[in-house]
Amino acid sequence: MSFYNWDSHIAVCNSTPNYQVIADNPEGLLFKYKRDRKILNVDPKTLPGDNSTRTPIQTELYIQAVIFDHISRRKT
Repeated sequence: MSFYNWDSHIAVCNSTPNYQVIADNPEGLLFKYKRDRKILNVDPKTLPGDNSTRTPIQTELYIQAVIFDHISRRKT
């Protein structure tokens, strides 16, 4: 969905069947889960959002890697 190249300073964001990219927000890059319409905030200085967690991954391959997990609350 999102990748930032630290060498070229270029960000690439793509919507997926599950997430809509919100790139024109003054708060920064956001993703909206299409099923429950909850917002996922990728800013490391804020909480990721309702029903979402942020897990940083330590790797020697990348400067920074983070996995975001969102649990959809399905109405029955």
